[in-house]
Order: sequence, then structure tokens, then C-alpha cells
Amino acid sequence: MVIKKFNQYIKEDASGEKYLLYYAFDWDDNILSMPTVIHMDHLIDGEWVPEDVSTADFAKVRGDSENWRVVNNDPAAAFSEFRDSGPRGDNAFLEDAKSAIAAGRFSPAWEDFIECLVNGSIFAIITARGHEAPAMKKGVEWIIDNVITEEQLHEMYNNLLKFAYLFRHNKEYDRILKGQPSAHPLVKLYLDNCEFVGVSAPSRGGSPANPEQAKEDALLLFMDRVNKFAASIGYKAKVGFSDDDLGNVKHIEGLADNIHHEQFPNILSFVVKGTKYPEDITKKVVTFDEFKESMDPLASSTMSMQTPNAAMSGGLDSKEPFVTRNISQSKLLTKMSKNMTGKSKKKD
Repeated sequence: MVIKKFNQYIKEDASGEKYLLYYAFDWDDNILSMPTVIHMDHLIDGEWVPEDVSTADFAKVRGDSENWRVVNNDPAAAFSEFRDSGPRGDNAFLEDAKSAIAAGRFSPAWEDFIECLVNGSIFAIITARGHEAPAMKKGVEWIIDNVITEEQLHEMYNNLLKFAYLFRHNKEYDRILKGQPSAHPLVKLYLDNCEFVGVSAPSRGGSPANPEQAKEDALLLFMDRVNKFAASIGYKAKVGFSDDDLGNVKHIEGLADNIHHEQFPNILSFVVKGTKYPEDITKKVVTFDEFKESMDPLASSTMSMQTPNAAMSGGLDSKEPFVTRNISQSKLLTKMSKNMTGKSKKKD
């Protein structure tokens, strides 16, 4: 474990000031295009017939109240697959994530999310779904165990060791990752310090009247942690957020325009990326008055927040996290195929 030259992994701006980078992601159609369905009733020959529809189809039929309605006129039942209360319980998110990956239904920020994990970057998932944090965490654990390659796992673990050192986490860890990756104490500590926020979760009061505002509230709490923990080691921070929903992007862009340096004195800049159209990803960069630099945290390196006594995030060697790289779909599908046939190299 090389820690004596740790400073080489920390980014510096033009003035020589060190900074950390932090991620916040929407999930659906930003990281993965999930196959989660809405339970509906369809009027056929004068009778209401149960019929499941995709989110894309729901957007088309939701205005046709003469021929479509939510199943039994019960919104809770209709959207139960987006929560932990449906027939699959708290496995719904995991199962749909696995199905989406197997089908290659990757969204624009997928590669960025994989790089985030490889870099050991602490992140926030902020989604309109109603799953509780443990259910979403299971999906990410599965990705770590089954999608990330052996080489990437090695890099991720090395980054976690480096940041454990930086944040003065004194517990001794093995120099080499052994066993099931997501079950390793350092990896568990890493994920425990990430945030999994379903703004419609029962623990948050159920479906919010204003989902955009609910996402803003979650993002501001994340930024508050970023600000405090960057300050705890004398660094500055840069924050990035990505979402495919145009309404959410517009709302967060408005938030960015109204954030002041006094609110988060240790945050240098904030970037909002819109991923609705993969061929035309939008980017808004807001820097705070005290700072003149305007580097994009989502287009340089990737590092995320953490408590002072926990392993933290990386992105230290990355260059452009919003450019497809590192893990190709062919490598991913090859690894999944090997895992399914029992030919994957067994971890120590």
C-alpha cells in the first residue's frame, strides 16, 4: 500500500489548492433503464383488464382516462414495484437492476457510476423511487460483486485504503481484497457512507407533493456533508449532479444559481448535467464568487464525501468520467457470462 506519496493522488487547481470531488446521481434512465412496471387496468370490450406497462408506455397512456386507470384505482398498488411493498418485497430494485444489466440497458451515466465505484468515490443516489436505502444498497453491492472486473476491484480497494489513510481511519485492513468484495469491512464501510435516497420511501413520508423539491432537499443535505467533511481535513470540494429528467435538471440548475459561498464555504463549484439526450448532454457549471476557477468536477476526476473516520472516495486518476471508458459492455457481459457458467476466476 503506497501512502507515503499520497499527495500525488490529490487534485490541485491553478492556484495549487487541493480539492475533493463528490457525486450525486439520479438512477432511472440516468444510470440504468430499469424494466420496472406500473400495474394498470386497460378497458377492453367494456371490461377492465389488468395490464402492466413500462414507464415509457405509462407516459403515453396516463392521459387516456377513458381506457386506462391505475390498477383498482389504487395508486399504492399500481406503483408498488417502485417500492419495497410489492410482491417482490425489498428485492424489487435488485432484480430489476440485474435484468437491466443483463439486457444491456445502460443509461448515459452508467460508465460514470462504474468509474465512481472503481475510484472509491462516495456518492449519493437520489431517486424519485420509494425504496428504502438497504434495498438500493443491495443493488449496488451486486454490481460490485458481479460487474466490476478483478482489475477494477483491485483499483477500487487500493483507493479505499488510500482514503482510509487520508481520513485517519486507524483500523488495519488487509493489503489485498479477499473474499466477497461487498462483504469486506472496508467496502462495507465505504457503502455505509454513501447515501441511497428514495424520496418517495415510506420512511420519508411517501410520495412527495413536489418530487423536484424533495430531490433538492436531499441534495442540499449531501452538499452540507461534503462541505463539513472537506473542511475536516483542510481541503475544498467540488460537487456534481446528473439527472435525465428535464424538470429535475431545470430545478437543480435554479438551485445552483442561488447557492452562495457563505452557505457552503468549502465548496468551490457545482455542476449540473442533464442526460435526457445522450448525444446532447447539457452541462451547467456554477462557481462561487470567492473562487475564480471553474473546472468541472464531473469532467476531471471523481472523489466523494465521507465521515472523517471512514474510508473515502477517489476519482484521483480519472480524467473524464462522463466519457465512456474503463469498463466496456463487452467486458461486462463476458464477466457475467463466466459468472453464470461458473468459469469466473474465484476470488481468494
